[in-house]
Amino acid sequence: MFRYSPTLAMNNLIKIRESKNLETYKLGFGQSPFPVPQILVEALKENAHKKDYLNSQGLLELRESISSYVEDKLDTSISPDQIIIGPGSKELIFLSQLILERNLILPAPSWVSYAPQSALLKQKTHYIPTRFEDKFLLSSSDLGEFLNDNKDEKHVLIINYPNNPTGQSYTTDQLKELAVIARAHNLVIISDEIYSEFCFGHEHVSIKKFYPEGTIICNGLSKWCGAGGWRLGYMIYPKEMQKELEDLIYAASESYSCASTPIQYAAQYAFQNDDTIASYTQKCNYILNQAQNIFANRLDQTKMKFHPSAGGFYIFLEFNKDFYKYDSSIKLCNDLLSDTGVALLAGTHFGMSDEYLSARLAYVDFNGEEKLNRLKNSYLEDNIINLEQSHLMIATDKMNNWTN
Repeated sequence: MFRYSPTLAMNNLIKIRESKNLETYKLGFGQSPFPVPQILVEALKENAHKKDYLNSQGLLELRESISSYVEDKLDTSISPDQIIIGPGSKELIFLSQLILERNLILPAPSWVSYAPQSALLKQKTHYIPTRFEDKFLLSSSDLGEFLNDNKDEKHVLIINYPNNPTGQSYTTDQLKELAVIARAHNLVIISDEIYSEFCFGHEHVSIKKFYPEGTIICNGLSKWCGAGGWRLGYMIYPKEMQKELEDLIYAASESYSCASTPIQYAAQYAFQNDDTIASYTQKCNYILNQAQNIFANRLDQTKMKFHPSAGGFYIFLEFNKDFYKYDSSIKLCNDLLSDTGVALLAGTHFGMSDEYLSARLAYVDFNGEEKLNRLKNSYLEDNIINLEQSHLMIATDKMNNWTN
């Protein structure tokens, strides 16, 4: 049977529906709605002629820019030699799982590709269930209990926050508690911080601050610079894991050789703390927060349970079985799309039981370029999104009416 990443499969399904002129509310695919910042577009044009292979670790000037940028964000020392550039964070996570040779620990729910990557490498994946009342965040007590029961295995834990699919983020105290457990068990953590620039009402804090010797940071341009198709990601390895980083660079040299040369040169401008980039990110963050407020306000009137998003693009929905007569999240989402045109991604794809009726909602079905242009240099009225974003409002009404 042909298999495909659920997120990409959803994107293909949406495109097929649109080609047939079927009304579709694109809440199933988490792609940034915003354009790539113009400063990066111009930089790419200027460097498009560069055709030579680069070092597999990545362009030194880009790594230096990332080093300064991350040092400023995390208030910690990062050497360019600790950084590797790849064709998207997804590829770097896969190759890291390859070279670490550890079984994978994931909170359930987690992003759809972590576990399939582990399966492709013939490694075990262990899901640790989370709870709605805990906002689906991994607790240190549950992690500690699991590690105590599985002392004969070496593990790598992947955490992602703000989280895909839940939109939730860890507090500083929660990160400190996880770090204590990780250190006690020599656990390697891959901290996927791809949504770190989009936090609502709080500053992003990396677990690396509390567990620097065992935390690998993963990030890239796909979300906060609207450049998913550019395929530019990076990882920061601890100094204590120099051997593992060397193994990763070797794996890179034998697989993708190097990330795109023109894109690496252009990407430097994303990390230079330029006022243009800072303003772009701030405005995108504001608009996304307004968009999630639309859903949070309207979902309050439905028969679905959820926690308002703390950042990123997502809200995770729990469907009340008293009103939704289903025993499968996948079947529910398929019927919802067929009946209403509303596309959600079933919680099953994120490691949840299919019988637990849940789905990820991505609140990005709007024209981000238009919203940025309207916003200009000030935040105008607070209702800028509410006044114009009919697709978001119609979609929630359709979901609610579908239950009656």
